[in-house]
Amino acid sequence: MILPTLVSARRRRCALAAIAVCLGSSIAAVGPAQAAPTAGAQPPVAVQAAAAKPAGGAQANDADPAKKPLPAPPEPAAAAKKELPLKGDKQADVDLNKPAPAAGQVKIRDLKQNAPEVPAGAVTFSNQEAGPASTLVLFDTTGDYAKLGEYYALSMGTLASHSGTVTTLPVKDYVAGLAGRFTNVVYIGSTYDEPLPRAFIDDTLTGNIPVMWSGFNIWQLAKTDADRAAFTQRYGWDAATSYIDSTDRVTKISYNGASLKRNELNTGGIIAPHITREKDVKVLGRAECSKPGGAATACASVAQSGTSSFPWAVSSSGMTFIGEIPLTYLGEQDRYIAAADILLDFLQPGAQQFRQAAVRLEDVTPDSDPEELQAIVDYFYSQNVPFQMAVVPKYIDPKGTENDGEPKELTLEDAPELVAVIQDAVNKGGTIVQHGTTHQFGTLDNPYNAVSADDFEFIRSWCSATNDTKAPAIDCQDKSFVQIGGALPGTSQEWASERVDQGRQIFGEVDLPTPEIFETPHYSATREAYYGIGEHYPVRYERELLYAGTLTNTQAGPFDYYGQFFPYAVNDPYGAHVLPENLGNFEPNEINQHPPRLAQEIIDAAKLNLVNTHATASFFFHPYYPLAELKKIVAGIKAEGYTFVPASELR
Repeated sequence: MILPTLVSARRRRCALAAIAVCLGSSIAAVGPAQAAPTAGAQPPVAVQAAAAKPAGGAQANDADPAKKPLPAPPEPAAAAKKELPLKGDKQADVDLNKPAPAAGQVKIRDLKQNAPEVPAGAVTFSNQEAGPASTLVLFDTTGDYAKLGEYYALSMGTLASHSGTVTTLPVKDYVAGLAGRFTNVVYIGSTYDEPLPRAFIDDTLTGNIPVMWSGFNIWQLAKTDADRAAFTQRYGWDAATSYIDSTDRVTKISYNGASLKRNELNTGGIIAPHITREKDVKVLGRAECSKPGGAATACASVAQSGTSSFPWAVSSSGMTFIGEIPLTYLGEQDRYIAAADILLDFLQPGAQQFRQAAVRLEDVTPDSDPEELQAIVDYFYSQNVPFQMAVVPKYIDPKGTENDGEPKELTLEDAPELVAVIQDAVNKGGTIVQHGTTHQFGTLDNPYNAVSADDFEFIRSWCSATNDTKAPAIDCQDKSFVQIGGALPGTSQEWASERVDQGRQIFGEVDLPTPEIFETPHYSATREAYYGIGEHYPVRYERELLYAGTLTNTQAGPFDYYGQFFPYAVNDPYGAHVLPENLGNFEPNEINQHPPRLAQEIIDAAKLNLVNTHATASFFFHPYYPLAELKKIVAGIKAEGYTFVPASELR
């Protein structure tokens, strides 16, 4: 057998980094209903037994495991028929062929008076130190896609944690006046015609607590003449006569002077607000209608705009509305960036603008080349750029895969030259981030070869020929798909805690500062492992996996997760403060179904993030790639007006 070269080993690490990036940019595909599999469910036996051997450079990337994006809600029948949602609603009592009835000034009620206790099923996370907001996030739980509702609430709720405390609750459990206990309410309509409590409808129509509505069911606020009149009078647009536009091809959203991408896989449609009083409605973003080649074209009649675009997000009289759920099929240049900013402005009106950047050197192990690292350290120091080093304190190659068949094991104590460079880096503005303990698991090919920095450490992984977790495990090849899901043998929250602590102690043994920030290998762990990591590290710098059941207190299966990246710092439901990495990494090669990602793409993503009030440009870079490429990225980000700060200062 021809042993992998150093170059192929590096390519494997970069491929895994790409997988981790993609995972953090997406949400795993979900089944038709929320199941609660038994605890400890494992991947197929074939997977557990597989010995996936790396082949000629196969490997993944610390930003994108499992290219299984969370789907948008399916196209409703009304959208396919180009009909108004209320047309087929037998309970609706409005004449859709006539304008909304006239109404006097809507009397706004103070919901803060005698607000009820929060129902027992609610889940609260984050804290008031994050910001002034106290946000109630309501989500759907019925129908074939109930699991999507929880995923969306996790996603939007974690974004909202940037601005303060967050409480999540199934919308079915809403009680009259509950909004009065919060500064803001967010509702994500993912299940078409989810039964909304009358109390929620009334509090949205006439309550004094600002509401952000994303997705379906806005028409339920206009099912009677009285409700329709109140909605139109207060908000300046008619929810009863607003179509779901799934006819137009919308691959771009314009926001704050920038054009953001929208994946064509989002086929469920966008609700196009039928604005009746333009002077009272602020259009925040517009959906751009285009031909397959990208050229602008007139939007369909259901958009009711008469132009080549229609309102995607609007704001009026205390309501912010986004016509879809902008959390699906994500990417670093996606309209998700706009949604995150709209949410920020909704929760923190008038928030101070800032432009922050951060960079992390990835996969520094006791087997790394000290000279490569020193060259980068000296460059950062010369440019007055603070930086991070993701250090794996223990290097293991248990089968000698990269050492002529001889097993190899090193700790930082065995690498004095590297330790000297790391210490010099600390003296020059570098921050050590603990990047796992070994960045692999025992002698298990997980998925490649059990070599540090190649494999996953806190979750099971294997390769497959198709992008399906049920597909048989195969030896990893360049074109393989990397799958993840399920606990590793013998692992638990306690195991994860002990393993992390073992690695943390190694830094002190060589007189390096004890890290205060953790990065999960390949951005992936089981829910139990996240809790174990949190026993030692309240701060992580990464993208992450969020699991079904977290908001419903149920046990999820091994593949019931999604990955998310954040455009600013957040506090997650596991209790961790998560520092953002939102631009991905430089990767010149196409590996494991992931395209190359060049320096200019990272700079372009940084530029698009300038639409945000709290704009972040945070990326990572492998030290063995050309320093010239790193210089391009740093210079490009600086040119866009960002200031590099230590990751610990990212807000």
